[in-house]
Amino acid sequence: MKSKFIATVLTLVLCSCGANSYRSGFAQASSNLPHPPTKAEGPWLGKWVSEVNGHSGPLWCIVQPSLEDPGKYDFRYRAGWGVLKFGDYTHTVPTKLGKDGSLALSGEMKLPGGLGIYQVKGKLTRETFSATYQSASDHGTMSLKRPVP
Repeated sequence: MKSKFIATVLTLVLCSCGANSYRSGFAQASSNLPHPPTKAEGPWLGKWVSEVNGHSGPLWCIVQPSLEDPGKYDFRYRAGWGVLKFGDYTHTVPTKLGKDGSLALSGEMKLPGGLGIYQVKGKLTRETFSATYQSASDHGTMSLKRPVP
């Protein structure tokens, strides 16, 4: 019983550390976001919904030019599902900022933790982020908007 309690506490502490790092990055990106936004870069907040089983969860994303891979953009996600289950991952996508400040999103990546490969397609404007995702066992939508200042 005592070992289960300790394992649970350690898990919660480790999860909160990642969450705090993401939260601080998201808060910083939000404070740097011009109002109204001038391009698709920056913070996004919304949800994902599975069209296979109806599951859904919160979704955050910070979009920025990749420092490690010029000509590409990093989509830094934090996704939630179930009770206290969150995953953080970065998807680097080759795309170009359009003259209107938009970004086309189309790419494929291997998910962490052996969760497989997924494909994503969509478009970001200065005010909207709408995309679809697909993997071997699931497909659905991601809908995000700008965080409220």
